[in-house]
Amino acid sequence: MNSIKILHCADIHIGAANSALGTTADSRKFETLITFENIIDLASQNNVDIIAIAGDLFDTPEPESAFVSGVLNKIAAVPQIKVVYCAGNHDPLNSSSPFLNNELPSNLYVLPAQDTCLTFDDIKARVYGRSFETAHLQGEEAFSLTVERDEYINLLVQHGELKSDLNSDYNAITPKFIKKSNMDYIALGHVHKATPIGKIENTYFAYCGCPEGQGFDELDEKGVYLGEIAKGKVNLTFIPVSKRKHIHHKVDITGTTDITTTVLENLKENYENYSQNLYKIELTGTIAEDVQINTAEVTARLSTQLFFVKVKDSTEYQIDLEALASETSLKGVFVKNMLKKIQMADDKEPLKKALKIGLKAFNSEVKYNED
Repeated sequence: MNSIKILHCADIHIGAANSALGTTADSRKFETLITFENIIDLASQNNVDIIAIAGDLFDTPEPESAFVSGVLNKIAAVPQIKVVYCAGNHDPLNSSSPFLNNELPSNLYVLPAQDTCLTFDDIKARVYGRSFETAHLQGEEAFSLTVERDEYINLLVQHGELKSDLNSDYNAITPKFIKKSNMDYIALGHVHKATPIGKIENTYFAYCGCPEGQGFDELDEKGVYLGEIAKGKVNLTFIPVSKRKHIHHKVDITGTTDITTTVLENLKENYENYSQNLYKIELTGTIAEDVQINTAEVTARLSTQLFFVKVKDSTEYQIDLEALASETSLKGVFVKNMLKKIQMADDKEPLKKALKIGLKAFNSEVKYNED
């Protein structure tokens, strides 16, 4: 049975800037390029026939020249691999696109803005797809080209979002489209979270997600799909490739006298190469009423040991709030009213935070613009 080996990746967003990272922002931009280079090496080591890049290779329509040359040189270094790319909404195939304004490696195939078929007779495969030409693209009811069901493997490389209808600015891909497609596999991009391999009729499909997380809303494992495609059979494995992970981690600091050491020891116990990740640390547990946590200081101390960290204080005071609410005092009235509001609220967290800051205010401990 004819089969091909592919690596499916997408949404690498090379050059993506994240100003929130401060002094590490520039190096993080180049890490996206390094991750791309590692992906190419992974494909070469596994004798892949086709690398399918499903959009948003670059983060902007006009990436820096260093990123463009880095990408093109790396692709040229693996001439035995066919690299097929469909431009996404972040790097559309417009007049300023680096894919239209540079000499491309002979093994790089950039899909135009119209439905297109690339035929590779040497591996008996056809690759279909189309690129974004602007930041928005209307989806199709069905692929406009006839797709034959023969011994050739049919692969669609598509940037867009799975939708029940065509109501989307980002190339909606409907179950009806997949059912009609006659594809063996659809390599999807646009969604940054990897999905399991799905199947409608005889067509398999999946998002591989992005290989590097772009923020703390992207906490899951990041990587690519690698494996074989044959007629009626898809055997792809998710391979993690991210240099760093975004991690939201809670640390109970009840009873500790050294928050920095407690946090670092906790991270070391839970994560391999713990110092290389990007963390959102949430301090939990109970503290004495007279203890004040300065998150700026904790962040500064942790930053000497971690690539990036931000700290949130979610601790609670080790006091009897019900007893305090029964006191005949301004403080007691405040606590009583706040407890009542918290009990009635659907979203209790903002009110709990207000209660904590209020108690600090009674102790003259609140700082300007306290988070």
